[in-house]
Amino acid sequence: MNLATLMACATCHLALTDGTEGDSTGYRHPVTDDRHEVVPVDAGQLRHVFNRCHTCTGAPPVWNYRTALIQIVALAGGTAQTYNNQWHVCYRCAQLIEADDSDALTAHCAALMHWPPTSDEYTILRTLHRGIVLGREGRTLLTTTDWPPARITAEMLPKIRDRFTRLLRGPANLPASINDRGERTTLANQLDLVPMYWINQEFTDLVNEVTGDQPPATVTDDIASSPAGLIAWPEPVGSARHLAAVSWTPHADGWHVTGYRSVGSALDDDLMPALRHEIGWLVPIHAEYIARRTKLDGRHPLGPLITAWLLIKQQMAETVPAKLPKGTIKAYQRSRRPAPEVRIVRIKPRSNTPLERSSSAGLRTRANPDHRFWVSGHERQQPYGPGRSLRRPVDIEPFLKGDEDLPIKLSTTVRVLGSRSTDKKRNTDHG
Repeated sequence: MNLATLMACATCHLALTDGTEGDSTGYRHPVTDDRHEVVPVDAGQLRHVFNRCHTCTGAPPVWNYRTALIQIVALAGGTAQTYNNQWHVCYRCAQLIEADDSDALTAHCAALMHWPPTSDEYTILRTLHRGIVLGREGRTLLTTTDWPPARITAEMLPKIRDRFTRLLRGPANLPASINDRGERTTLANQLDLVPMYWINQEFTDLVNEVTGDQPPATVTDDIASSPAGLIAWPEPVGSARHLAAVSWTPHADGWHVTGYRSVGSALDDDLMPALRHEIGWLVPIHAEYIARRTKLDGRHPLGPLITAWLLIKQQMAETVPAKLPKGTIKAYQRSRRPAPEVRIVRIKPRSNTPLERSSSAGLRTRANPDHRFWVSGHERQQPYGPGRSLRRPVDIEPFLKGDEDLPIKLSTTVRVLGSRSTDKKRNTDHG
């Protein structure tokens, strides 16, 4: 499930809120607009979508506060204005709301709008803010804000994981589809124990280069780097360059897989320590249960994870232990936790032995292509048993073919239809 889909009105380009949390049919303008009906579309289809804090309009929203519908009547004119019951609020305004300081919230917002305390606008704003602060019923972490990405290093992973598991165990709500308290606690407990992998920059570049053309791969225990884990890249990957990390944990006959966006330093410096403490570095943007033997290609939101697994299985990469800061190790020891396991995944060093090429200049053979390319996954009949006389099907996963020093040519996937022995057996079975 894509948790990062922001909806906006196609008419006015305002980011929309849900009339009822979790109800995808009840989108509303932040303020009731009688001039036109809401026309909800994926905000990615529009240019210049206005997605800012509903209280100050000056910063990206972090929290969605829930209240009753708020209506303010102007005594002079006798007109009434109906506001929303969902409020997208930036981090600074949220700090003031959590402090129950509606006056400070009004002063902050009015200063940004250049409204003096004697103005009618200031009076209406103060009334509105009192309604939000006194009438709030809860808040949910927003997963739709397009944060500038953080630069993630291997040394950061233990702290990044701990911040996210604390968020899972904490009181803040997440989107309804991933907000079940029991499942959140189970996921946090699992993530506490998983190995962590950091993909170095060279391998990240390779994943970005070849993911889009990766053919369908069957997700099995054989291609996963470990039964459970957390992978992070130094910078976002995928077609939209939003995916900063992915975790997977076993469940029934498959895995719960969560993709994350990273939160960079988009706030004022005085706010970042509190945000890191409260939220951390990762915000979930995709959650999905993947059953064993599901086929996923590079266009899937989790495509970069599958591509990384395939390349690691193909032995194009090696893993080495990361050297963690002494402070991190001591912190784990004080809390009587096992030392975190972080491994750096990097492309294997190239051999110094020059590769043999065709003696005929300018000529290439199928055995010596001039580029690397994906070969589709297929089934092969593997000999076994007495005298290798028996056959059993085995899966051959997609792999990147060609010498490591050759350039990668995309959109040239070779489709393997099956081996001759497989086709012969199928013809016999249907004869």
